[in-house]
Amino acid sequence: MSIEELKQELLGKTYPEKIVFGKHATVVDINKFLNTQFTSCANWTKEIDKCPSYLRLISFHEIIKSQ
Repeated sequence: MSIEELKQELLGKTYPEKIVFGKHATVVDINKFLNTQFTSCANWTKEIDKCPSYLRLISFHEIIKSQ
């Protein structure tokens, strides 16, 4: 999935107050989380599929889809 596809899927939607992101994290400010991850991806200069923020966005997308 490309960054543009992720933006279309994730931005501009309403989310619960918090989302449990596995056993290790809980996202409480979804908009800030998404903005930070997309900004980090935009600044990444290597292969996007190796970017930690991209991997977090993919995981977040999968969590949202499963709810």
